[in-house]
Amino acid sequence: MKRKTSLFLTLLLMGLATSCVVYHPHNADIPLLHEKGEMQVDASASLSAPLLAHPALNASFSYAPLQAVGLQASFSITEWNTYYAQALAGTFFPFGKTVLEGYLGYGYGNSCNNNINTIRDVHYRVDGHYNLYFGQVDLGWVNLADGDIDIGMGVKGGLMQSQWEKVLLQEDGTEKLEETLDAPHLLFEPQLMFRIGGPKLKVSVNVSYAYLTDWPKENNFFNYDRFSGSLGLHIRF
Repeated sequence: MKRKTSLFLTLLLMGLATSCVVYHPHNADIPLLHEKGEMQVDASASLSAPLLAHPALNASFSYAPLQAVGLQASFSITEWNTYYAQALAGTFFPFGKTVLEGYLGYGYGNSCNNNINTIRDVHYRVDGHYNLYFGQVDLGWVNLADGDIDIGMGVKGGLMQSQWEKVLLQEDGTEKLEETLDAPHLLFEPQLMFRIGGPKLKVSVNVSYAYLTDWPKENNFFNYDRFSGSLGLHIRF
């Protein structure tokens, strides 16, 4: 048993050392705005898989300045040089406790900027950024169980324009560009949300999945995670 455990840990560390996650699903809150003047703040911590990217901290601010007009700004950071920010605007339609909303948005993020130690003790840096142009449709139910529960589902879809570089850090201290990934990709990203607590303060749980088209296969340096889950607090004003 000890030998199997040691082997598992060794393989896990090797996998972490030889891969770099340049994109993972972002757990921006599904707001489900349903009345004019409503404001929401959601803060959470998340972890993505299967490549076990660095844990992320996420924050979202949502506001309805007018009836049927919704705005949201979100930010996610995994380490000092790795972050993602997005802004979106759209409309929402409440039908009793049911809410349907749609948004158009723009997001910007950068890749991990790390030195990677492979099995052969070769050092690489993967660096770059991406622009994301997307639409999002959400459907959910708010104020269930006397205001204590919200349930929502959403689908984000759009175009990602990526620009990344894999650079070899040579023994003499110089850098050598070895590979680039500069291409458009279609993104499909569904998400589920569950909130429980009181009418104003709830615990929030989000689970997301991402799929990108035309992505390089079997590449240890331009990887992206498919799944992400978050746990946080949600405040409604």
